[in-house]
Amino acid sequence: MVLRSTARSVFAGAAIVAATALMWSDTAISWWTNIIEFALRVNESATTEVLERRPSGDADLHALVWGACALLVVFAVEASVVRRALAMLFVWSVFVELAQPWFTQLRSRQETDLIGNCIGVLLVIVGNEVIAKVRERH
Repeated sequence: MVLRSTARSVFAGAAIVAATALMWSDTAISWWTNIIEFALRVNESATTEVLERRPSGDADLHALVWGACALLVVFAVEASVVRRALAMLFVWSVFVELAQPWFTQLRSRQETDLIGNCIGVLLVIVGNEVIAKVRERH
């Protein structure tokens, strides 16, 4: 893979390793639950209706984490290989969710988490494709 810079690549790689470790621990769900509960307490009138309609669990956190990793990958590799790099990250995010029982007893496979992983990476893939098409026209 062709890298834009070593520092960006190291940062993206570290983020992916950290995301993997986070997804295989129970820390992420407790942090996310605390954030949601804080948001409900602080600005109750504005947040209650929105946050109560969100799906239970932490699929939104999965989408956020893997989407952020995908963005870091986009900034870490050359445009010529970004599709391949994002495809590899997509496969890795699926593997991370499916392999949870092999590496930890704290978490189990969840369809909603798998969907969150996929949505996070897919949103960046779609955004990257749109930006590439716009750049081609100009």
